[in-house]
Amino acid sequence: MGGIGMKLGRLIFVFFLALLTQALGGTYTIHSTRIPVPVTADGTVGGDTSASSTNTLEIDANIYVPDGVVAPVAVVVVVHGFAETKSTPTIVTFAEDFAAAGYVVVTPTVRGFGNSDGSVSLVGPNEVNDLKTIILAMQTGSIGDAPAIAIPVTSASKFGVIGPSYGGGHTFEIVRTHVAGLTAVIPIIGWTDLYQALAPNDVPKLTYSLGLFASGFDFTNPNYAPVMFDWLRDILNGTPEKTRQGAPENNIDWRSVIFNPAELTVPAFVIQGWQDDLFPAEQALQLAQTNHSIPFLKLYIGGLGHPPASSSVTGNEGMYLRTQAVRWFDQWLKGIDTGITNEPPVTLAPENTTNWSSNALLQASSLPLPGMVTNTYFLNGALLSTVSPAANAKVKKLLPSTGFLFVLRPLLRAVGADDNTLIESIVSVNAILNSDASGILDPRIFTRADGGANRVRFTSATLPTDLNVVGSPSCHLIVSAGRSKAYYYVQILEHPAKGRTQLITRGAFKDHTGDPSTPHAIDFSPFTVDHTFRAGSQIFFQITSRDYPFFLPNLNQPTVKIYRDAVNTSTISLPVTP
Repeated sequence: MGGIGMKLGRLIFVFFLALLTQALGGTYTIHSTRIPVPVTADGTVGGDTSASSTNTLEIDANIYVPDGVVAPVAVVVVVHGFAETKSTPTIVTFAEDFAAAGYVVVTPTVRGFGNSDGSVSLVGPNEVNDLKTIILAMQTGSIGDAPAIAIPVTSASKFGVIGPSYGGGHTFEIVRTHVAGLTAVIPIIGWTDLYQALAPNDVPKLTYSLGLFASGFDFTNPNYAPVMFDWLRDILNGTPEKTRQGAPENNIDWRSVIFNPAELTVPAFVIQGWQDDLFPAEQALQLAQTNHSIPFLKLYIGGLGHPPASSSVTGNEGMYLRTQAVRWFDQWLKGIDTGITNEPPVTLAPENTTNWSSNALLQASSLPLPGMVTNTYFLNGALLSTVSPAANAKVKKLLPSTGFLFVLRPLLRAVGADDNTLIESIVSVNAILNSDASGILDPRIFTRADGGANRVRFTSATLPTDLNVVGSPSCHLIVSAGRSKAYYYVQILEHPAKGRTQLITRGAFKDHTGDPSTPHAIDFSPFTVDHTFRAGSQIFFQITSRDYPFFLPNLNQPTVKIYRDAVNTSTISLPVTP
């Protein structure tokens, strides 16, 4: 990526860290309280919410109040990740940063988790309305009732919201409520399209679905709303499309701001990860390139994220982003000219946070990057070739994988059983597949490729120079199948001259064509990447019969055919920068 935009120097980074150290020197007092919120809420088509019950339940929260400040003080709401609480170390770290910088901070434990009441519905109208209720209640100068905490906050105070993962989803969604006082947000590795994140192109991510549902359930105090079990059955049945139906409480698309970009009307600093296999970088990139109403959008894509990325905020990259977060809120909530709005709005960092350096940061004014080109490769025989294939090239058959995956049997049996049996099966199978991974941020979540699948592989020529791929690859495949609803799993790998072949990105596609036996095109994109294929390496592109357990396998998968002739031409395209 070198040579495009402006690189930040190490001295600038050190200066920012010095600023952070100086700014975060203030003392503060932490209070614990419980905040009443309506039991239920309704959601509008545009994403706003309103209470639909006069009864209340209580949200457990900590309130950080800087010592010696007077009203009106700016407020930062920090929302935790899935199955976490107000006491999760990352949340405490963020809260301490902002409290020391002079902000009143509230860290609510989202309903259904920890000591908060209510049920989890993946940031449905109830959860979004809880956050809206908290913001409005704080403007009265007091928050909570067990006990009530006096805070130096008024209707003149400006509010920011920040959160990672599940908290990032909350952070995106609260913007659509247009709640009074909300002035700026920082969604971190959250989602803009929850359906596409969980079931890209209608193929469920089995590993992450199991990890998500298993890690957040409380057997001693069942905490999932009925919709969670409905969605889980739809996913395991291979019919995730059903999750997109119904009223806001039951419709997974209601939870996706990509469908209401005009409702996003406050400055947003969006942080996403290149190697995040749950909420990939395109979750942010697609928003950045759609017709949104965000008055100032700052975008950072780097090494942080869900596995195989890192979620640490205490390394160099995490420290840098924490500095930027304080600068962002100082600019918008305190009116301090930090210079952040004068900098190029797009920052791209290395795909691996262990390789992070301020010298490696690339800044640009817009996307796509200047000088970007598209390299298109034909599936030509067994090659990835820049030469078009011959007219008489043979069709390549891909047979389904043989043998039943017995570890899935408990899941298939449990789909038709009661909720308790279903969640027990999910937990037990998740423990087998994911090596007892405790949650969706656990690096033990299974992300490797399926070594037992059948595959068709196409190999490029040896690269004479480095090839910098930044963005979303695209697949244009001409295919046919023996029956409808075939799944197509694809992977792009780097085969170095020395060392191990490395999986770079993957994707999947469920074919809904009405006449599957006739050759037809399917077009889709694997996950977005920022990767340099090194000189001397080869690019492998492969189509596989399954990618288990990362994706749900099609247990009724037919034999498929891949066409690669001059008339029925299959290609992959890579976005390449100088």
